[in-house]
Amino acid sequence: MIKHKDILVSTASTLEGVKIVSHLSPISTHIVAGTNLFSDIFASFSDVFGGRSSTYQRQISSLYEQAIDELRIKAFELGANGIIGLKVDMDEISGKGKSMFMITAIGSAVIVENLNIKLSIPSIKTKLENVSVENINLEKKRNQIIADGKAGKLILEDRIWEFITDNQVYEILENIIGLLRKLSKSLQDSDKVLYNKYYENLLNYISCFPEEQRVQLVYNSIINEKDEDFGLELCKIVGKLNLLDFRYILQILELDDFKKQKLAVRLLCYDKPFYNKEDLVEINSMIDFLKLKFPERGEHSTKKGVFSSKEKDVWICECKTTNEIGSTCKNCFKDIYGFTNNDIKFKDVIFLLEEKIRLISVFI
Repeated sequence: MIKHKDILVSTASTLEGVKIVSHLSPISTHIVAGTNLFSDIFASFSDVFGGRSSTYQRQISSLYEQAIDELRIKAFELGANGIIGLKVDMDEISGKGKSMFMITAIGSAVIVENLNIKLSIPSIKTKLENVSVENINLEKKRNQIIADGKAGKLILEDRIWEFITDNQVYEILENIIGLLRKLSKSLQDSDKVLYNKYYENLLNYISCFPEEQRVQLVYNSIINEKDEDFGLELCKIVGKLNLLDFRYILQILELDDFKKQKLAVRLLCYDKPFYNKEDLVEINSMIDFLKLKFPERGEHSTKKGVFSSKEKDVWICECKTTNEIGSTCKNCFKDIYGFTNNDIKFKDVIFLLEEKIRLISVFI
């Protein structure tokens, strides 16, 4: 099944060697950014080489690629697997004393017959014959940041956050998460503003990665995290960035670690950017898997009543405490399946997934 990022894009109105089966619809998208996005660019001459700003160029390139990606999303929603006649324009718009940049991308969504044809996607990032001093300096700075991260010397000032985000320095994600973990333990409630700022910077940083890499890095961090409470914080990233991925969740569910399995159940509450018919199959399979994966961990038994010789049904928790049927353990506060009141129950998730199937089926 094709994903939106796999949709072919061409500036031409026809595709040589490829048969266009159907022209679906013209599509367009607009990306608007306030001029304050670039306000820091011209504040320092140190970022300008030969009259051009490297940060400005990266920002424009990022907006350009975002516009094309959103165009792919619209084509994907129409059931297309190609876009022809791509045109991207950038304009400055102003009003009430404020100026903004608007990037407009337009094209035609089509269905093509031969998906094995590889088309080049236009990009501002062209391969050069020569290497500029600017790029050499960027690479030098990147390597220094990676070295500082691995040595535990990285200080995440605003300018460092900006650099690692703009330049996709994924190599230090593990170090950054380690710093966030320490921060979560050391900060008092009054310092939550600092933690939240760090967390938002982390989300922006992760968002800059390509989709598949983003998913892989986040889920690997969850799998390798040993701190249960901080594992919950990492799970929230999946929710914030819509990184639901059934492959990785199944991998976590198959671990011989009940705490990790409960995290996987929580992850199933989140979403992904798009759903297709294959997802419906995967969701149904996940529901069946959950029903088998979480048997009762407590044991059923009976005991005589205090004022009656008649026996009543009870269950015995893993902590050896006897409890009434339908209640949580009065000692460890877990239910018969091993879930606490703070955990997301797998039965609730099954209900949520069944509801999601009904909603998706309205459109697919």
